Amino acid sequence: MSEDAVLKRPLGRHEALRLMANARLGRVVVSEGALPAVHLVAFAVDRECVVFRAPLDSSLAKAAHDAVVAFQADHVDRATRTGWTGTVTGHASRVGDPHVVAHLDRLLPDLDGLGEDQVWIRVTSELVTGLALERRPSGHSRHWTY
Repeated sequence: MSEDAVLKRPLGRHEALRLMANARLGRVVVSEGALPAVHLVAFAVDRECVVFRAPLDSSLAKAAHDAVVAFQADHVDRATRTGWTGTVTGHASRVGDPHVVAHLDRLLPDLDGLGEDQVWIRVTSELVTGLALERRPSGHSRHWTY
């Protein structure tokens, strides 16, 4: 095999959260009408929790109210087929404390100016998983590829 192999390496909790903290867009998976639904959101990682805004009356805000959800972010370079993906599964709840909301507003500014009609949602990181996709020289003893 003359090409370098792309290998999957599991990420630990802290490494996955650190990488996710550098991303700005992710996907929230909720249950809507007993079916999975995926929503793209701008987000931040705050104290090992994922936080994001949702329009107050949206299906996302309703489905993520006091529910277990999954959240995923990633970065993959298509040319080299290297990068990472991280997933957080946990309990989602609305953030109501004005001091915490002010902190989150500073952490992730509302660039669209829709803050008054939006609610902050926090997802606890009860389960954190991830994979790194790394290039290994050909001839390396492991041959995990994707």
